[in-house]
Amino acid sequence: MYMSNHKEDLLVDITGFKCPVPLIKTRRAVKQSTDEQIIKFIGTKEEEISRKEIIVALESMNQPVIDMVVNDVTGDWYILAKRHNP
Repeated sequence: MYMSNHKEDLLVDITGFKCPVPLIKTRRAVKQSTDEQIIKFIGTKEEEISRKEIIVALESMNQPVIDMVVNDVTGDWYILAKRHNP
């Protein structure tokens, strides 16, 4: 897995979960976090669809994605979002 320059405040591991669980975990993480906290979502190639859905969910909640990396070899990925109070 690639490393980020950002230190996460909250880690959400969706490895092995199918929808709707990743979306529920995404919404819960945003609600539990405070303004300016970094939330890191991680998954594997098997959760590729969930990765895309998490991005859409974050955008719909006006939570900016600040980084996203997919490992070309393994398919592992992470998404970093910065909690933003609109």
